[in-house]
Amino acid sequence: MKTPRSLSYSSMTLWEKNPEEYFLRYLAEHPAPRLPQEPPMAVGSAFDAYVKAAINYSLYGTAVSPKFEFGAIFESQVEPQHRDFALQAGKYIFKAYKLSGAFGNLMKLLEQAVEPPRFEFKVDGTINGAPFTGKPDCRFVLDFGFDLIHCILDWKVHGYCSKYAASPSKGYMLCRDGYTSDKPSRSHGTEHTNYLAYNHRGLTINAGYMEFCSDEYADQLCLYGWLLGEKPGDENVVGLIEEIVSKPAEPRPLLRIANHRARIKADYQQKLLDRVGRCWQAITSGDIFPDLTHEENISRCEVLEDMALSLGKTAGAYDDWFNEVTRPQFKR
Repeated sequence: MKTPRSLSYSSMTLWEKNPEEYFLRYLAEHPAPRLPQEPPMAVGSAFDAYVKAAINYSLYGTAVSPKFEFGAIFESQVEPQHRDFALQAGKYIFKAYKLSGAFGNLMKLLEQAVEPPRFEFKVDGTINGAPFTGKPDCRFVLDFGFDLIHCILDWKVHGYCSKYAASPSKGYMLCRDGYTSDKPSRSHGTEHTNYLAYNHRGLTINAGYMEFCSDEYADQLCLYGWLLGEKPGDENVVGLIEEIVSKPAEPRPLLRIANHRARIKADYQQKLLDRVGRCWQAITSGDIFPDLTHEENISRCEVLEDMALSLGKTAGAYDDWFNEVTRPQFKR
């Protein structure tokens, strides 16, 4: 059994939800073939490329680093089989993002940053004794005359490829349509019922905390912040989520953009630290499955090693069949 070089948010949550699949991907001596990128992920990554390239050009013009040019970001994040579709979908989402006014509002905020905003592809560090890696979207620092405000921002795209409408997460400070219509959505131009405006060092945010909006958002923003040098337990760091949600329509989905700004409570951060430590301890000790004894862990790992080897031998013509029929049995 191998030991991974580091954890990430996605790998840690995979271990928590599905340790069998985690073993197949990261611990087997002959890892199972990597599952291909799915269309929703490709679309989100394409939008990410459009928005990061546009922001960097707006801030730095032609002096922008080549790694932040659209083509470089797009090709690094979107797998070839989805590029034609994702290129158009990402462009459509970015146009909706701009039309809503969310892009312009974010640019005004970034232009007030007291140091150059950081756009990271990869950051490595140590969290509670565990080597950790992450890909935060953006970090910037504001100063409105009270004290510095460290901000961690992430973009999210939900439901673009779904047959069902996606709703914004609760607690948003503002939701706007990314389209023009004689009949706007009911949430257009409104705040969530759970939102309570709070002046944090001159920046208006939600008085409620990010974990009340979404555990996933709180976890990711926390981990990214720590990797970028924020101190665990600091409740003055502000997390921002720019959330794009879709509703099926012809010829393309209707999009809404919800803006979230909130802090993360210190006790929640401590629990997240404990989760990181617990995950790394399980992986490095060999007791991958917390509900099994040590002997049962050994037996289970042997079975999964054989399965990983079988999956590797069938790489190619039978990949899709194995992904559909064999691996889903481990999903919880």
